[in-house]
Parts: sequence; structure tokens; C-alpha cells
Amino acid sequence: MDTGTILGYAAGYVATMGCVFLLYLPVIILIVALLIAGGLLELLLLPFIALVKRLRRRPAPDLDPSWFLRDRGRHG
Repeated sequence: MDTGTILGYAAGYVATMGCVFLLYLPVIILIVALLIAGGLLELLLLPFIALVKRLRRRPAPDLDPSWFLRDRGRHG
């Protein structure tokens, strides 16, 4: 195996990697475009999501134990 053969194989590997990249480039572009579109849609819907969360929030339970120690006056 001489130098020309090794360089030919290396060029073939690089060309094959380039062709595979070009073959899957539309799929990569589609995935990136869908991710960007999903992010923009989420940014547009963010105020509505916050509004729905605020409307669905339940009031906090009354955990104040002061009723137990409150002076109820004299009974009896």
C-alpha cells in the first residue's frame, strides 16, 4: 500500500461523510425549525399559561395555629 492509496481512501472517507451529511441535512433543518417553532409558540402562549395557572390555583390552607391559643373568655 503506497501513499496514494492511503490518501485515496482518506479522501473517500471524507467524501462519504460529506455525502451522508448532505443526505440528512433536510432532516436536521426540519428538526431545528420545529424546535424553534415550538419555542416561539411557547413564548406566545406564556401569558395565557400564567393566567390559567393563576385561575386554577387553590387558596392556601389556613395553617395558623393561633386559634388554639386564643383567649375565649370565661365560661362557667
